[in-house]
Amino acid sequence: MTSKLFGTKAPLLRRFVASVMLLSMIGGVVISVVIASVQLNHLNTEKEQAARLQLENILDSAAYAAFNLDSAQGLSLLKGFEGDQLFQAVTIFDNYDDAVASIEQPHQLDLIPEWLSVVIPVDETVVLSYPLTFKIYRDSQFIDQHVGNLVGTVHFHTSEAEFYDLVWTICLSTMAEVLLIAIILTILFHNQIGRPLSKIIDSIDKNAKLERQKNARLLKIDGHENDEFGLLVHAYNNSVQQAVSYMRELESAKAELKALSEIDPLTNVSNRRALLSELNTLCNHEHPFALVSFDLDDFGGYNDANGHQEGDVLLVRFARALREQLPHASISRTGGDEFVCIIPSQSHQQSVEDLLTPLLNTPVREDITSTQWISSSIGVAFFPENGHTPRQLLHATDIALYIAKEAGRRCVRFYDKDADIARTNREAVRKALQRIIETKEFTLHYQPKVSMKTGLVIGCEALLRLNHNERQQNVAHVDIVEEAERTGLIVALGREIMRRAFYDISQILDHLPDNFRFSVNVSPQQLTSDGFIAELLSCSEDNDVPLQSLDIEITESSQMINTDSTNKVRNWLKNAGVTVSLDDFGTGFASLEYLLTYGFDQIKIDRQFTQVLPGDDDAKAIFNVVKYLADKLNMDVIAEGVETLDQETYLLNQGFEYAQGYFYAKPLVIDDFIQFVACRQAKYSSSV
Repeated sequence: MTSKLFGTKAPLLRRFVASVMLLSMIGGVVISVVIASVQLNHLNTEKEQAARLQLENILDSAAYAAFNLDSAQGLSLLKGFEGDQLFQAVTIFDNYDDAVASIEQPHQLDLIPEWLSVVIPVDETVVLSYPLTFKIYRDSQFIDQHVGNLVGTVHFHTSEAEFYDLVWTICLSTMAEVLLIAIILTILFHNQIGRPLSKIIDSIDKNAKLERQKNARLLKIDGHENDEFGLLVHAYNNSVQQAVSYMRELESAKAELKALSEIDPLTNVSNRRALLSELNTLCNHEHPFALVSFDLDDFGGYNDANGHQEGDVLLVRFARALREQLPHASISRTGGDEFVCIIPSQSHQQSVEDLLTPLLNTPVREDITSTQWISSSIGVAFFPENGHTPRQLLHATDIALYIAKEAGRRCVRFYDKDADIARTNREAVRKALQRIIETKEFTLHYQPKVSMKTGLVIGCEALLRLNHNERQQNVAHVDIVEEAERTGLIVALGREIMRRAFYDISQILDHLPDNFRFSVNVSPQQLTSDGFIAELLSCSEDNDVPLQSLDIEITESSQMINTDSTNKVRNWLKNAGVTVSLDDFGTGFASLEYLLTYGFDQIKIDRQFTQVLPGDDDAKAIFNVVKYLADKLNMDVIAEGVETLDQETYLLNQGFEYAQGYFYAKPLVIDDFIQFVACRQAKYSSSV
């Protein structure tokens, strides 16, 4: 026990005893010097207290001088410190640390040997600083405002004669006492402090080794119940008891918080965190299970119509229906109206579909006579067939749910790899579309329209082409246009294409023949959108290209049939000199009704009919009918997709004049296009 007390576990106590023994060996002289130093420090402390008292006596007056920046008053206050050797300098600073008043006086040095300065602090300086506050009246009350600082530099010095007298007096009287006290202290320390303290250290070490202190034993130390060691043991025992109690409460709170963190508070089913944890566990085993995602159809509309409180009631009712229909499943709510279930030991589609079919409709009222229902879309994936990790399985159920929604909702669908690939491709197209609209990083190629009778170029069609980065991602411009139509971004895309086409044509307008028209494809959505007419006027004025040079090509669509907005736009275009062509005629919606109601200036027969000429009798019949209708309705006809001389010869013999296709030229960049126009003009203009 004694060795432990004076060993490495008690370094402070060991150093204390060693110091006592060393003092005894050195003798009274060194002890006398130490005691003298202590006395001098005490004397310096008294001097410092006296200095503080003097400074504190002038705080109020100094604050007043600092507040008023009154240097005269400040100097008057500091006059009392002149001649006082205790102060080396006293300064009154304002709130910006500028001196308002200050005094300094030289320090009188005593010739004390340098070795004394090493032993004791015979020459020491202390800076005393006091904040200055002044009461001001603000907001109907007096408040203390900081106005500056009072700083005094106090210098303590000890004369050589004073020091020697003190040392010799103490040395002679303490030499014998030091030896006696050292012996007594060592014995008392060992018996009264060392032994009981060693016992306490041993007991604390043993308790510290107990696991998490839940079974910590209380300390006991006989014979010291009523002294400081008894109080120390009592305080330690109280802390141990409180720690044990706190740890038990903490364990209970942690268990409760863990349970709450994994429960959805509204529906009282598991949340996404608990779902992921359970999926991680299940995926580490080989037992099959089905992962099912549910989504309430048009839940947002139900909320808007009935309020969020009714929506919450519906979610609770749907969660209860899941528990009743799937009693052995683990049910989680992962989003607003999204639920995910884990059905163990299921790997057959038909059995799972039979189990889930009753959940396709959920009554919005508990009344059994209620006829109001809300439907669900359900996506299913299987472990391990559709994924081996939680992330893969959740992705698979998302794809299955997407398939269910694409199929019209209110149905059960299973993960399909082809649909997954298609969705990934569509996502790539969507991102490319957004990037094109935001960065305008696309080009337009122009395919010539030719008069087969004269050989001259009478117009061109602007066609979207993607930049190199988009082509590397296997995104086609056709896919871009289709995605734009599906998402409604066709209006923004069409606006950018129109602006680019007007700009390109403005660069070559002076080199184009008379009556030349450039065509731009316009979606029915764009044609009837707000600001379409204003956008055309802006493009024309900004690029100095007349609207009479523009031809708008529209693909057949049910949106274009006999509406006020389309009729209004059509009349404006006609008055502005803009022609309108019906693109891809024969493949779209209600072609004959279009011809009768919208009043197109031109019909473009789809390339699929042109390319089978002249050998296909059905295609010949279609061309003859279109020619007859166009003549009766006073419309021009352009044959798309002309690729051979035989096709051109047949069309000319049947009375058609205009054509477009690879037989004349592929879509060209604007510089190559103007060269093509120049060549055709030079070659055929003399024969016209």
